[in-house]
Amino acid sequence: MATKDPALQFSVMCLDLVEEERKPPTLQYLFYELPFPNLPFQMDRFHVINCWSNGQGQFKQSVKIMNPARTKVFIETGEQNFTLEDPYTPQLMINVFADLRFEQEGHYWVQSFLNDKLVLEYPLTVRVVASGGSKPSAPTPAAANPQEKPAPKPASSKPLSSLPTDEWNIPT
Repeated sequence: MATKDPALQFSVMCLDLVEEERKPPTLQYLFYELPFPNLPFQMDRFHVINCWSNGQGQFKQSVKIMNPARTKVFIETGEQNFTLEDPYTPQLMINVFADLRFEQEGHYWVQSFLNDKLVLEYPLTVRVVASGGSKPSAPTPAAANPQEKPAPKPASSKPLSSLPTDEWNIPT
């Protein structure tokens, strides 16, 4: 089989998805930012879905999320192998990130790699929602701290889905 590198047709984040037999998954609650009531915040899970198309051959992808200072990896998938037999049939790569503890506001960086080469990078904004419904200003990037250690996970957390929809900057 001849090899032709695929294009990243899309990369999106969502809080949940529904998979039905013989149907494509339904992505639920697409987002670009995470407005939390306070920090640190323990989040159950979210997904990053990459769709590779217009290629043929065997490939490996990985997804990394960098901390706001871009000094260390917050979480990563590791390498994931996939094969595109037909350039007209895309491959969905569904990545689940679970039990995440966000310690600071800022712009985290979602990075998608194909065969160890960065293909796409976009921000994931984490912010604290001000009480009373007013929106705080944009978060400022955190200073680099190479001595930073992961904090222990809290015993319980408030589910993200309990946040009011008006805090997600969705037009009404």
